Amino acid sequence: MKRRHHLREQGPKIYWAAMRALTQRDGSFALLDIAARCPAVSENTIACYINACQRDGHVEIVGERPPTRPTGRPFKLYAVKAPERLEAPFEKSDVNARFGAAHQQLWTAMRAMPRFTTRELAVNASTDELKIGSDTARIFCWKLERAGYIQELGRDGRWRVLRLRPGKSTGPIPPAITGEGEVIDRNPRAKRRRAP
Repeated sequence: MKRRHHLREQGPKIYWAAMRALTQRDGSFALLDIAARCPAVSENTIACYINACQRDGHVEIVGERPPTRPTGRPFKLYAVKAPERLEAPFEKSDVNARFGAAHQQLWTAMRAMPRFTTRELAVNASTDELKIGSDTARIFCWKLERAGYIQELGRDGRWRVLRLRPGKSTGPIPPAITGEGEVIDRNPRAKRRRAP
């Protein structure tokens, strides 16, 4: 007799579908409700997704559910703001588009700044439509530094002071960074560089 293997689905599409369904049926949901529908996923992963949706305005807190134990904490109740939306926030294509936009804004900002810390760069690169965190700026700068685009000038307290190297501001299009560590300058007459 052949054994049947059941694929355990996970990812934003599954979480979002459960969140939509419970919002439409019950008006709200708790973290444990989504975890019960996605048994292959840790509660922490689901909590991170719900929090990200809340930060981006896709989900709101609408109340609390009493704790199941006398000493327990109440459970936050959430609701999807637009349950008719089928596309899940933070699907891979959505994330890639956001990273592309973030890199464009970081590149534009660093070309205009004679020196910067990653914190200052994140602030200057952020817009009302897309807020950029210090970690995103730090990782982008680290990869460009390894490829020879950025140099360190010193320190400002705990923050490294950086600048774009002379001659590396090759145009308005940000370098593309591949999974193999190759940095590709996409501006005309630019050359490829591989991070060591």
